[in-house]
Amino acid sequence: MNVFDHFRNLVAIPSPSWKEDGVSSYIIMRMTEYGYVFKDDECGNLLFWNNPEGEKIMIVCHMDTVERALEPHMLEDEEYFYTDGRTALGADDKAAIAAVLDIASRKPDALFLFTRAEELGLQGSAKLDKSFFSQFSIMAAYILDAAGSVGTAIISAPGKNRIEITMTGRTAHAGFCPEKGINAIKAAARAVDLSPSGRIDDETTCNVGSFIAPGSTNIVPDKATVVYEVRSLSNEKRKRVSDEIIMNAKKAAEKSGAECRTELFDLYSPYVIQDSDRALIRAMDAAEAIGREGRTKATSGGSDANNIRNLGLDAITLCIGYENAHSVNERIAKSEMEALTDLLSALLNA
Repeated sequence: MNVFDHFRNLVAIPSPSWKEDGVSSYIIMRMTEYGYVFKDDECGNLLFWNNPEGEKIMIVCHMDTVERALEPHMLEDEEYFYTDGRTALGADDKAAIAAVLDIASRKPDALFLFTRAEELGLQGSAKLDKSFFSQFSIMAAYILDAAGSVGTAIISAPGKNRIEITMTGRTAHAGFCPEKGINAIKAAARAVDLSPSGRIDDETTCNVGSFIAPGSTNIVPDKATVVYEVRSLSNEKRKRVSDEIIMNAKKAAEKSGAECRTELFDLYSPYVIQDSDRALIRAMDAAEAIGREGRTKATSGGSDANNIRNLGLDAITLCIGYENAHSVNERIAKSEMEALTDLLSALLNA
């Protein structure tokens, strides 16, 4: 069974975040066939190995997909896997899993980590503990999860905050006695209007991603919830923008006579990798060994690398060749999947 066979099988298994059991079972079946043993943690992250001794490279993939890839309508030709334009494909990150399963059949002496709920703000890897890896000596971790050609490594990524703001007003009949109500939608809208959004500077972005206030037009709404995200390469800037959003929400609530509840979630921290980093040099050498130009780039998105680096491991995200992830135009070239398998072989001497 080759990388394409594994990919076809994996794409057919639904695996939305926190509901990855089907993919998890497939991975366990294949990896144990290849002679690996494994353990899992309390939330279902999986770690495989075939030899506990010696220094290891760890390869990391995530098992979940976005909801749009829940039941993908996959097509293929000689060059690409793609969809019929109605769903996402799920190559993020099932192409990586397929390549890992292909290379694992050669039984390299390595660690393989499969995480859950990466698409929900890296929730699975956020629950990893240092003790999960304590019996192993890990020289580097490579996270297979980024758009771009194989041979490219991510050298910087932002940290991310999530901010949830709930405005509570007072309900009243909108026709008979609107003056008795306090409109929570107006209070929340005022908070949004006061707060920053979009690109703040070259390191920082902010987005209002959700505004929920269900109800009827004949009732003054008493509840509205707004959800923001703030990303930055600077922890100081991330905190400053988040604090500004929360302060403006409280001001808007006070002006409207509403109550305001805010929750701030520090999801993950930023990182910047230097050219002298040993794991980066190893990745660039592996790319050149398979005839690819080793390249580096920054990203504005997070990956499990953010959390794994927080555990004190030298972790780098590698591009795996998919395009237009999460969209109905998602696709991956078969040549990129073969190159990814070759890159893993070079990294692991398999």
